[in-house]
Amino acid sequence: MRELRAALWGVSAFSLGYLLPGTLRLPTLAYDPIARTVGFTAQVSGVAMRYYGDLLWACAAGLCAAAVVWTSRRPARPVAVLTGAALALVALDVAFYLSRLLAQV
Repeated sequence: MRELRAALWGVSAFSLGYLLPGTLRLPTLAYDPIARTVGFTAQVSGVAMRYYGDLLWACAAGLCAAAVVWTSRRPARPVAVLTGAALALVALDVAFYLSRLLAQV
């Protein structure tokens, strides 16, 4: 059960870590495929991609949350509550990125 709880916390943190850097315009890694350069910036321009930086933020957040929960001695929360929270955060990510995608159409 401890593994499942750590994984659910990791998924929740991953979804927040993937959504927040773009929404809050936090500095992240950006790759410009034409210039073949990598930079640490909050504002991307042209064809530069911030996907790799956002993914790095999300992975770090997910791994940190899972590690903290794995080593925690706090009383466990019900799995159903954690599952609902993780799925709600993933749905929030999907809705946000679909709204940005469909707004451009």
